[in-house]
Amino acid sequence: MIKDILRTAIAAVIGIAIAFGLIWLAQYAGSEISPDVYDPDSGEILIPIGSTIALIVGWFIGTFGGGWLAMRISAGTGAGWIVAGAVVGAALYRAVTLADTWWIMALGALVPLAAAWLAQRATSVVPE
Repeated sequence: MIKDILRTAIAAVIGIAIAFGLIWLAQYAGSEISPDVYDPDSGEILIPIGSTIALIVGWFIGTFGGGWLAMRISAGTGAGWIVAGAVVGAALYRAVTLADTWWIMALGALVPLAAAWLAQRATSVVPE
């Protein structure tokens, strides 16, 4: 039992690291394609829609990749859902601190959950 808990915890940590690495890569690619613009009149940084789309895609790819790997390592589904919870938490924190619109907050919760569900189906692991 302790071995299973340790395996799940290690799998979750690895999955979270992979997920956030993939999200960072997506954000980096989005900022290279569509860079942020500083508005000197208002003093705000304007984030173009291309960067926002890249971030949402990153949430999906990161959660799917990290969740899938965590589920495979742990031979269960719990670690993958922990990865999804970490991404949802980070997405909602980002949305609240940057005062994003309601649809970004909704996607910040829904996209990682959908990705974790698809990762669970892709691993063919029976739910615990």
